[in-house]
Amino acid sequence: MKLFIRITLLCLTVSSLFALPRFALMEEVSCGSCHSYQGGGGNRTSYGEEYARESLIMKDIVLPWENEDSEFPLYFGLDTRYQLIAQADEDLRHFPMQFALYGGAELGSLIAHAEVSRISEEFRVTGGLRYEGLPLESWVSLAKALPVLGWRIDDHSIFTRGGNLTRQGLSREGMPYTPFLESPKLLEIGSSPIVGLDLSVMAGTSFIQQNGLADSDLFTALKASYLYSGDLFSAQVGLAYLDENKLLNASVASWGVSSYGFVWLGEWAQMNGWIQSGITNMATFQQLSYRLFQGLDIVGRYEFFDPDIDLTTGAIQRTSLGVEFFPVRGVEMKLSYRTSTLDLPDTSSDPESQILSQIHFYL
Repeated sequence: MKLFIRITLLCLTVSSLFALPRFALMEEVSCGSCHSYQGGGGNRTSYGEEYARESLIMKDIVLPWENEDSEFPLYFGLDTRYQLIAQADEDLRHFPMQFALYGGAELGSLIAHAEVSRISEEFRVTGGLRYEGLPLESWVSLAKALPVLGWRIDDHSIFTRGGNLTRQGLSREGMPYTPFLESPKLLEIGSSPIVGLDLSVMAGTSFIQQNGLADSDLFTALKASYLYSGDLFSAQVGLAYLDENKLLNASVASWGVSSYGFVWLGEWAQMNGWIQSGITNMATFQQLSYRLFQGLDIVGRYEFFDPDIDLTTGAIQRTSLGVEFFPVRGVEMKLSYRTSTLDLPDTSSDPESQILSQIHFYL
């Protein structure tokens, strides 16, 4: 009952765009409209840069090396995040989350992107090509990147995007979609045969079970989403299914509604065979956000992860509330307070509280 009251109060009092997908839902476009990767991520396209200037940041500034009249198709940039975690019974922890250098080009219907990033003492190389000039609003891409099945939240501590960098009693938390994985080689073909409907088929090398039986092991995935746009609100729903090596499969349902600055995002993901053969684990989140004014959003979120889909024991529940601030283009600052409760017989059920702050620079 206390949990129900807490969730209800959270949903009634907070809201915003903490995850990048909220921007796409508010603008009624796909994540690939602002980013090189169709599912979101990577560098920002020219449309994404224009959106940041006009609808996201508080004040636009012209960088010294920019020439607005130039139509030069190549670009270069960097993306780095630094995080601090304050917890009552531990010293303040601070560490770089990511440092990435990227480059690419927009040549008509062809978009190219490459990125070198450093994650936890390791380097990762990703990138790809996407061509959008096919009939029926179709596109095809070849890339070295993680497939996007649900909402591509930019916070990898959320259970549907990895879990937590600091474990809380479980050997694994959340779904295995983290930057620590070596990205697979990925072929994706998609189409929008009618307005609002997006369909795609994906295939690539094994990436979840990276110690697979052979280099030829593959994963396949299907994804469908539909976006409705109306005068009062816009809404999107998506379904996806992934199978890897016939030993592991995942199902994902995602949904979202945007209206007058409010955005509600939700996702439910199940994966069978990842933590243990024949065992299904589940992760879900609900996120409500509100844009106070251009450049400042409030974000509230409820998350749940169960390693064996028992739903009664062994699960983690997490609630968080915070703000996201975009003062100028290229700078993003986050501050949030969260509590986590682990329901295991040999652990304390007292909530664990943390204050997280993050600064994000991108050019």
